[in-house]
Amino acid sequence: MDTQPARYYAYFTDADAADGEDDELEVLVESWDADGRALILDQAEGRLVVAKDRPGFLRVERYNQPQVRGVLPGGNWRLRAKEGPSSHSRVGSPVIAFLVYDTYVRPVTSLPSPNGRWTTTSARYDLFQSD
Repeated sequence: MDTQPARYYAYFTDADAADGEDDELEVLVESWDADGRALILDQAEGRLVVAKDRPGFLRVERYNQPQVRGVLPGGNWRLRAKEGPSSHSRVGSPVIAFLVYDTYVRPVTSLPSPNGRWTTTSARYDLFQSD
């Protein structure tokens, strides 16, 4: 059994979904068996099982969210909105750290939003060094 750094999800039909709701369930693929089949956790049985053998199986997909490769300290960097009342501020929000991805760096000024994503983009914010 070999665990993978990339995330994969197995999708199943949700027989309990109400009309108008999403009728698919996504389950994290925990590992792969020797034959290359996706294994998921069956909580009732307390063991890994082959996803394709479970009722309602649809497909397996790779989760393509970029992975953080490192973290750098924020130093004297600050962030301010390009528009709105704080756009002319000389203070801005202090950058706590920079998350380093494969092709870009993202400043962090607080905890992520409830959906687990930072919403800082260069289109909406200016990055500057404090005096």
